[in-house]
This record gives sequence, C-alpha cells and structure tokens, in this order.
Amino acid sequence: MDWINQLNPLTHMGAGEYIGFWQNLFATIFLGLWSRVFAVLLLGLSFWFGVRRRNFMMGFWTFIASGGIAYGAAIFRFLGLLAR
Repeated sequence: MDWINQLNPLTHMGAGEYIGFWQNLFATIFLGLWSRVFAVLLLGLSFWFGVRRRNFMMGFWTFIASGGIAYGAAIFRFLGLLAR
C-alpha cells in the first residue's frame, strides 16, 4: 500500500500549496485562449477516437476532459473555489 501513498499529492506538499496550485491552474490555463484551444483539440480527439478508431471509451474520456477544461473554471467559480 506504499505505492498508494505516493499517489497522494498531500504527502509531497501542504494543503494550502495544493489548493493554490489548482486555483492557479484554473486561473491561467483553463481560462481564455488556452482553454478554448485545449477544449477544441480534445473534442476533435474524442470524435477521432470514437468514430475513426472505434475506441469508444477513449473517445468518452477525451470528451469528458474537453468538458472539464471548457467548464471547469465556471464550476470552480460557482463553488467559490476560484476568485474572479
């Protein structure tokens, strides 16, 4: 079970630093131009995996990731976890 503890990010950094990392990530990458670029790329990949390669699970997960990037900042703002 030691390998599971290695996956826990709170063993490598404090809780405040971890929260600050995610807030900074959503405030910079997931807003504006880069969020649109990543969302469009992942949406294109989801259709390519789902239709062209017939790998529906990979298509589904890239579609979910696309939605998470596109709407992640709005959800974090709604929950009060991200300041304007």
